[in-house]
Amino acid sequence: MLAAGALAPRPDAARAVPPSPQPTTSPPTMPATHLVTLDDRGCPHCLSTLRDYLPGLDPGLTALGAQEALLAESTMRALERAYGRRQRAAVLRQAGVLDSVPIGQAEALQRLHDRDMAQLPVRTSAPGHRGWHLDEVNVRAAWAQHWGGPDTIDWGGVKVGQIDTGYTRHPVFGFGAGQPWLDVAAGRTFFAPGANGGTDGPGQGVDPLAGPMDGHGTRIASVICGHDPAAPGGPYLGIAPRVPLVPVRIADVVLISHAQRELAQALRYLVHDARVSVINLSMGFLPRTQIKVLDKAIDEAYEAGVILVCAAGQPLRHVVSPAHGRRTIAAAGSTLGSVPWGKSAYGPAVDWAAPADHIHRAETRRPATPAYAGSGDGTSYATAITTGAAALWLARHAASLPASYPQAWQRIEAFKAVAKASARPMPHQQPGAFGAGVLDIAALLNRALPAAGTLAPEAAA
Repeated sequence: MLAAGALAPRPDAARAVPPSPQPTTSPPTMPATHLVTLDDRGCPHCLSTLRDYLPGLDPGLTALGAQEALLAESTMRALERAYGRRQRAAVLRQAGVLDSVPIGQAEALQRLHDRDMAQLPVRTSAPGHRGWHLDEVNVRAAWAQHWGGPDTIDWGGVKVGQIDTGYTRHPVFGFGAGQPWLDVAAGRTFFAPGANGGTDGPGQGVDPLAGPMDGHGTRIASVICGHDPAAPGGPYLGIAPRVPLVPVRIADVVLISHAQRELAQALRYLVHDARVSVINLSMGFLPRTQIKVLDKAIDEAYEAGVILVCAAGQPLRHVVSPAHGRRTIAAAGSTLGSVPWGKSAYGPAVDWAAPADHIHRAETRRPATPAYAGSGDGTSYATAITTGAAALWLARHAASLPASYPQAWQRIEAFKAVAKASARPMPHQQPGAFGAGVLDIAALLNRALPAAGTLAPEAAA
C-alpha cells in the first residue's frame, strides 16, 4: 500500500521495462551495481516498493546490512524509462533510498565477501589433528576402496608436473630410503632473474634455498605426492602418495608477473617433453596482464589433455592469473567444516575449494634441514590437493579414458564435470563465490564418467 501523496505507479510500467535480469546475488552474473543507503524501514520496504513500481521485474536488491544494499543498475535504467529521471528520484525516496552511489563489480564482490565473512562461524583454534585435510576431502576412503590403501596405488602412466621454486632432497619423496619418485633426471630450471633477489641455483629443478620463499616447492610437492612411513609423529601421506612428479623451477616467489615467459617454457616442456598428465601451479600474477606467449602455452596444454591446476590466490580479492582463465582449474581455499578460508580469493572464476588452512607438510629451509611442520596456509595447498585428486582420478579410470574421450581436451572437461558434481556444498558462502563447493575425492572417484557428447571445449584465451 502506498502512502498518501506518493507517486503512483504507471499502469503501463510493466511494458516499459526490459525482461527480468539475473539476480544480483550471484557474483558470476553481477551487472553494474549501485551501493544504496536505506532508511530505517530497510530492505523489505525497499524491495516491495520497487516491485510495485516495476511489476514483473526483479529489482536485483541484495542486502549487505540492515540499512545498506546493492541495487542493480538495470533497475535504475528501468525506473528512468518508465517514469523519467526526475520521477525516478521520487520513486527511490518512496522506497526509502537515502543515498545511491554507482560502484564497480570488484567493489561489489568485495562488499559481498565482507558480509559473508562476518557471518561465518568463528574458529577459535586450528583444525584438531595434523591430517585433517585428508579427512576433509575424504581421500582415505578413496584409497581404501579403490586400491586397498595408500601404499598400493598403481600409477600406470600417470605423471605430475610441478612448476614452483624447485625441489629438495627430502625423505618425504623417498630420498635416502630407496628409489625417489621425483623424476629429478627430467627436472628443469627456467629461472626468471630480477624481481625476487634469489638465485637460479644449480639447475635441474633444484631449489637452492636462497630466495624469499625458499622451500615452497618442497612444501607443495609433499602435499601432492609425499609418503614417509618414518616421519616424526607417525607416517606422512600426500593426496597421491608416490605419484611420479617432475619438478620445474621458474622463480623464488609465487607472484610471478616477471616470469610469464619462463612459465610458458615450463608448460611446453612438461606437456611436450616430459609428457605429464597433470600440472600443479601454486603461483600466479595479477589478472589482465597475461602475455600472448603464455596464452598459447596454456592452449597447447589444454589441447593435449593436460589438466592444469592453478591457485586462486590470496590475500588479493580477485582470482589471479592463470587460474582466472577458462582453460585452467582455479582452486580456492576452505577450512574445517566446509567453511570458506577467509584469506582466499573468490569469485566466478573459481571451480571449487579445498583445504588451505594449517596444512601439515614437509619443510626444508636454510640450512638444508628436512623437517615437518603443521601451519601451512594458502591456496597453494588447495591447488596441491586438487592436483593429487586429478592424479587419483586419472589412475582410477586409466583403462577407460582413451576410449571414452577420443579428443584429449575431453579428459579435462570430464574431470571438471565430475569434480563439480561431487563437491560438497559450502553453506556459508555467497552463491558461486567458491565454485561448486569443497572437493570430495571419494565421491569424485565413485561418480560415473560423463558421456563425451555432453562435454564442450572451453574457448581459447
